[in-house]
Amino acid sequence: MNFNNRTCKKLFLCLLLLIFCFAGGICFAREKKEQEEKQFTEAEKIDPEQLNIQQNRTYDEAITIKDIQIRGNSLVSKEKILNEMNIKPGVKFNRDSIKNELKNIYNMGYFTERIKAIPEADPSGITLHVEVEENVPVTGFNLTGNDVIKSEEIMPALENQVGLPQNITLINGSINLIEKLYTEQGYILARVVKVQDDPDGVINVEINEGIIDEIELAGNIKTKDFVIERHLTVKPGDVYNELKLKQDMARIFGTQAFSDVRRVISPSEENPSKYKLSIEVDEKRTGSVSLGGGIDTETGFFGQVGYFDNNFRGLGQEISASFMAGSGNVLNNSGVLDESPLQVELKFIEPRLNKTLNSLQVSAFVNDMASFQVPLSMERRIGSRIEIARPVKEVPNLAVSMGIGIQDINMEEGDLDEITRIYDKKNIDIVKRAEQLEGGTFISVGPSLIYDTRNALINPTDGWYASAKLNEYFAISGNSETFGKSSFIARKFFPVGEKSTITIGGKLGTKLIGTIPEFEAFRLGGPYTIRGFREGDVGIGEGFMMASAEFRTPIPFITRFLNYKIIRDLRLAFFIDAGTLFDETITNALYNYPGYGISIGSGIIVPLPYIGTMRFDYGYPLTAVGEGNKKGRFTFGIGERY
Repeated sequence: MNFNNRTCKKLFLCLLLLIFCFAGGICFAREKKEQEEKQFTEAEKIDPEQLNIQQNRTYDEAITIKDIQIRGNSLVSKEKILNEMNIKPGVKFNRDSIKNELKNIYNMGYFTERIKAIPEADPSGITLHVEVEENVPVTGFNLTGNDVIKSEEIMPALENQVGLPQNITLINGSINLIEKLYTEQGYILARVVKVQDDPDGVINVEINEGIIDEIELAGNIKTKDFVIERHLTVKPGDVYNELKLKQDMARIFGTQAFSDVRRVISPSEENPSKYKLSIEVDEKRTGSVSLGGGIDTETGFFGQVGYFDNNFRGLGQEISASFMAGSGNVLNNSGVLDESPLQVELKFIEPRLNKTLNSLQVSAFVNDMASFQVPLSMERRIGSRIEIARPVKEVPNLAVSMGIGIQDINMEEGDLDEITRIYDKKNIDIVKRAEQLEGGTFISVGPSLIYDTRNALINPTDGWYASAKLNEYFAISGNSETFGKSSFIARKFFPVGEKSTITIGGKLGTKLIGTIPEFEAFRLGGPYTIRGFREGDVGIGEGFMMASAEFRTPIPFITRFLNYKIIRDLRLAFFIDAGTLFDETITNALYNYPGYGISIGSGIIVPLPYIGTMRFDYGYPLTAVGEGNKKGRFTFGIGERY
């Protein structure tokens, strides 16, 4: 082939062009490779278990991170994100550490899985760019299913999320707070059953509060269903409340007709979203004949026989009959005859009269004993009383009652020679003795109020007990006149530790109208008023006031040797009593009773099932005790002093 000069020149130029392009391509490729080596490729999609940084090349991890930048956040502040990161500017770059930091950011709950970490290097170090993508923002909450607890009480557990990205961690925490709010108020079955978000950012929260579909009774054979049901304030259709049911079960157990009361909760067969409540009881034998005895300051050693049934005919009614005879005053008192007392009492109680909240009590009694009111005389009382009581719904723990009774009171001379001698010694006209022995037949009418918030009937450690009683006695025969009197009691229990308590209380009694005959006058001294004095040895009057303070505590270390319930319930008591009388009777002048008294002492409180507590106290008077009397006395009593 022949080539001329022109052709050769063209071929030469083409060859040069090819060589130039080839060389340029090599340079471009080298430059691109060097540029790529300065940074990582884009991170792949992040999930909480495998968070990756660009990894086409092993980066020099000796380089220091000089700055951390957050991108993509608008509702969650940069500072809040940085606070979740453990690495700070100035630390060495480490790929595994950065992966952990991305997990920490994701676990905040505000962001999607698209989290990236892009390092950008220059000779002075690395700037770490963290890119996040926020969840859809919360615009509000919509609550459904809540009735017993209003939305205004629930919303504070949710409102802190409004305006922030949706956060499953915070939502779960809010669910726990909502369920805790219900539990604290006794609604232990309440649950958040559904959480769903709308496209506009509103989160719908559905609550199942735990509605009772049905109530079933089991275990009662003798006891009628309505006797148990009338103690239940929880009804079908109500939201289950554990606190209310515990009170209901305490009332059922308090009838003393059952040895055990239990509750079982299960899903309703008809509606699984609701619940079936079963009340299971174990009946016990309620009718019993008792034979017993004891010792008391007033009656001395005594024997007792009785019949008691607190679930008569399975209707929850209570009947009792008792007969008691004693030996006489166990602690000799010169003003009290040494005669054996006799007491008979019959009682019937209907706790729910005509299926209402009213209770009815009917009693009849005969008491024949040496009088502690009128010295050296015998006192016989025969009577009956009807009382209707009812709790006040508007004021929890308050009950009101109205009673009407009739009794005949007969006072007889017991030791005419001795009482004549005492009158002569005091230069008092014996004619006044007739006033002391006045008796008669009376109809008594009066209301009473009782407020009781004690946390237990035996060994209470907290709460109040207060009562007010008014009685008008209308004379229908005999030589006594119509009169009226009132009494007021208040006592506060202050807990000390778990089982000890300090109690402070006061009593006040006064006449309302007329002159109170001596057989109904107020007396101070003895186990139920001022301890350390014998019965009535402080004096007798138409009015009085007194106060008492007491510290009660378990006996230290005794349960290490005798760990029985009755031993655990024993209490040591340390007390101070003080009181004074108004409008004193002639008895105070006859026996030089001081009319006031202060005492200190200690004792033991022993719990007795079905009776209450028995007290053994030793008191030491700090004031005068009357003519011929010694200081320091043991006293015995049953039940709370007041």
